[in-house]
Amino acid sequence: MLLLAVLPQARSSEAQPAADAVNAVRVATDESIPLDATVRHSAWQRAQEYRGFVEREPVNGAAPAFETGVRVLFDQRAIHVAIRALDPRAEDIRAPLVRHDYVDRTQDSVTLYIDAVGRRKAAQFFRVNAAGSTADGVYTSDDDNEDFSPDFDFDAVVLRDALGYTAVFRIPFAALRYNLNDEGQWRILVSRNVPREDTHVLVSTAVPMEAPSFISTMQPMTGLARPADDRFLQLRPSLTMRTITDDGPGTVPSRDRSNALALELKWRALPELVIDATINPDFSQVELDVAQLARNTRFALYYPEKRPFFLESSDLLRTPTDALYTRTVTRPNWGLRGSLRGSLVSGTAFGGYDAGGGEVLLPGTYGTDTARQPASSVAAVRLRADTSALVIGATVAARRYEQGRGENTVLGPDFTWQANDSLRLRGQWLGSYSTAVPDVTGQIVAANAQTGSRVHLSSLLRTREFESTLTVEDTTARFRNDSGFVIQSGVTRVAASGARIWRNLGVVHEFNASLTAESVRDRAAHQTVSSQVTPGLYAAWSGNSEATVEYRGASRVRVDAASALLQERYWHLAYSTTPAVWAPMASLTVDAGRLADVTANTVRDGQRITVSTRLRPLGRLEVEPSYTVATLRNGDGRNYRESAARLLAVFHVAPGQAVRLITQQTSLDRISEPLLGVAAEQDATRDASLVYAWRRSASTVLYLGASRGRGGIGPGEVRSTEVFAKLQVDVDEVRRR
Repeated sequence: MLLLAVLPQARSSEAQPAADAVNAVRVATDESIPLDATVRHSAWQRAQEYRGFVEREPVNGAAPAFETGVRVLFDQRAIHVAIRALDPRAEDIRAPLVRHDYVDRTQDSVTLYIDAVGRRKAAQFFRVNAAGSTADGVYTSDDDNEDFSPDFDFDAVVLRDALGYTAVFRIPFAALRYNLNDEGQWRILVSRNVPREDTHVLVSTAVPMEAPSFISTMQPMTGLARPADDRFLQLRPSLTMRTITDDGPGTVPSRDRSNALALELKWRALPELVIDATINPDFSQVELDVAQLARNTRFALYYPEKRPFFLESSDLLRTPTDALYTRTVTRPNWGLRGSLRGSLVSGTAFGGYDAGGGEVLLPGTYGTDTARQPASSVAAVRLRADTSALVIGATVAARRYEQGRGENTVLGPDFTWQANDSLRLRGQWLGSYSTAVPDVTGQIVAANAQTGSRVHLSSLLRTREFESTLTVEDTTARFRNDSGFVIQSGVTRVAASGARIWRNLGVVHEFNASLTAESVRDRAAHQTVSSQVTPGLYAAWSGNSEATVEYRGASRVRVDAASALLQERYWHLAYSTTPAVWAPMASLTVDAGRLADVTANTVRDGQRITVSTRLRPLGRLEVEPSYTVATLRNGDGRNYRESAARLLAVFHVAPGQAVRLITQQTSLDRISEPLLGVAAEQDATRDASLVYAWRRSASTVLYLGASRGRGGIGPGEVRSTEVFAKLQVDVDEVRRR
């Protein structure tokens, strides 16, 4: 077996940790650890190496074919982690440069999970691939979810050699969220991804496939001591210069030039308390939301949060439902937030002023309406108390609209109970009070108070061979949450699923046979709004390949209270694979058969198709095209067609520097059908942006770019052009250099 030559065996007089523990060694006060992957510094030789890795995929619990070792150091500022990844065929290592947060299972990479509270409820993760591209985020155990939205200040470097590669992380204590508990409760998990003919996932401690969550077996990190002074203050001023030109038919082109100063502040007043503040924030340089088909659906579409202020301690905002949807804060002028992690109780609270301009979601039984969003004052509080198996939470969200247009308040408790290793139960009750309602013109105005409630109960039962879920929800007709994501009210929903799982059947790594069912009923009319019973098969095999086949032959939907149920019958097919090293991912999704046309209130032959791929034609170039199209046909031919196309190309000048091009186009074409009360409709949008991004860290960034948008067809087309430059710096980073 190859020796871990770059990290020789430690010679340490410190007490040996438990067999499954990773031991951290303190750096002497007169030592400075350089950030390089040669790990030649003498402190690395004193660090005890941990090698107890096991395979999680494709054969759970098997001895790994790729040797991996981990060492941990710490000083007064940061934790330093060196991971040595050996490979008997180092020439096969897949190491493309990719955007931050786009390191995935098609690349050789290592991930460091740190739970600085020690309860295995949430963990911050830090990832780097073999080319030095990075990713980070938060993993939450309640829903077994890996969220890439939060960004933390950390550094990672990689050095490849003939035996594999070495990755070194430097994680500042200022980037970690912990409390005053004993440091011995800190936990760690290291995973390694090795994509070959089969994708191998190695972990530093056994994580059974039937485990309650991926982080439920995180191992102790012993020997670690927090810095003597946990406090820090980060100031991040930014300057944005922008020129916007708007023009359209019959109008005089307008040009607006602006120079905007903004400030973000992050202050750890106590080890367990972090304060965030933002003044005049500019969030416009986040990546464009991916275009979605929206004209043959009755409900609002969900978009992920990308703005930094709302991502601090994002795990604390998660509830069994989307009770807090921060994208409802459309255009904040300022914001103040505090996040607390106590020994028993944790929580976060934020408030601010929202200049509005977006849409207020108005949930209904048969669809989601919207109203124009006025300016408002917003506030939200989320608290949770953790024990080893039970989490009790409470949420309050309030919005008061300006000019006396009324208010909306939502509050209620929730719980998550891990009854045993196999069974998880979750529940939430929310009550709403609203005096803000839309008038006939779509404006929010004050009116008599309306109250409502929402109840959610769900269970997850998972063993090695079976997985089943059950969800029951009841939402009254007048329930509204202007600070959350609620798209349907006045309904009772029951959903259940069950799957039998087989693993390691020759070349098939996993095979599932499943059955899902759902019923949504109108509480007032006591009739079905929608229902479905769906059998399905799923298989995963070598080449990073997986496929799903479902027959949705018992799918029914009702467009409004007076309509009959529409009976859908169609096949759902999904397939993805890695066709080549230069094409690490290709996917296809098809729905084909008899589909509901909700605008015409009928069922027609049609299909929905999505094709996407990731291409790496050059080592520094990413190209990701995708295309979605939906069509419906009547007896005379096609009566509806909607499409969304997107091309994203990124050229990496160097790690942390890239030029990004995004082009997006949507189109809609629906013919007139007077007998069905359907009017002809045509629309198109086209957006393009070109941005140079330099990312020194999560806090120090520079953007230079331009964007062009067009909406409408022919004489009704409107156009907008923007040229911008934005610089944000971390004052502390500049001072340290």
